[in-house]
Amino acid sequence: MASRSTTKDIREGFGLFSGDETGDVGPIREWINDKFMFVVLTPPLALLGAIVLLPTSYLVWTSTHITNQYRPDEFIGLENFIQVFQDPMFYLSLQHSVMYVLGSVTVAFLLGLTAALAINQVMSKRVRSTFTVLILLAWAVPLVVTGLIWRFMLHADYGIVNGIFMQLGLISENLGFITDPTLAFVSIIVVDAWARAPFASILLLAGLQTIPEDLYEAAKVDGANFLQQFRDITLPHLKPQAAIALLIMSMFAFRTFSIVFAMTGGGPANSTRVLATYIYSVGITQSRLGYASALSIIMIIITLIFVSIYVLQVQEDALETA
Repeated sequence: MASRSTTKDIREGFGLFSGDETGDVGPIREWINDKFMFVVLTPPLALLGAIVLLPTSYLVWTSTHITNQYRPDEFIGLENFIQVFQDPMFYLSLQHSVMYVLGSVTVAFLLGLTAALAINQVMSKRVRSTFTVLILLAWAVPLVVTGLIWRFMLHADYGIVNGIFMQLGLISENLGFITDPTLAFVSIIVVDAWARAPFASILLLAGLQTIPEDLYEAAKVDGANFLQQFRDITLPHLKPQAAIALLIMSMFAFRTFSIVFAMTGGGPANSTRVLATYIYSVGITQSRLGYASALSIIMIIITLIFVSIYVLQVQEDALETA
């Protein structure tokens, strides 16, 4: 009898009896609904806030000072920011970063879309899963490792790419993929696209697998060819995944550092200097931490503005199609 009474009290506490029919809940469930989630979520949110706010606060503080290891810090207000907008190298690095984003993201998205379409056509689930795993493995390679591997492959004297081109008769002498300013910039764009394409491929493949097969069957009955099916069925259904892929890849490409630093270090003659490598050069090589912090804040602001505009545009498109 005592056991049944205890069980009954617990069930009443959770509101598992007739009170449920009138919409009432027990005191335990009421406490869980009101307090438990707050108690559980507060510590990780506080930790996340500290991880974000503390470095950001120090970054802002440093940007308003002359910070040098050889003398005490000196408050200078917005002088670092004024100097940024008078710095020709800032505009050159910003121009390179924008060109880098446009080239890398475009090529990576097209490669990822092509790979996703090809894998989606494979009928065998085992073969499709194998290709997906291979793509994940390619994506898992660190960018700095990718940059170093391609640097050796593109070397003018002993790089395998020059050797292949020579064997095919495409060139008569070795090309300076790393030493020529134009070829160096094109090379880092291609390598970055090659490294980011698996990410786009995975997202787009997931989107392709959610498209009902009945739509394609109906289109075939109506006589639609592959291009018409791609335009009228595939692209409209892939818009959410494509938007996410383009947004994330653009953010990472704009802040890129590893591939550029590993392949060219920003050279030759600053031809591949992007914002991230310029910040590294100013802050680490020249020990001008205050100026580097101001550059970093400006890069963050540019990224936030771009993301906000992009998200608002995506929301407007979603409302129009809803």
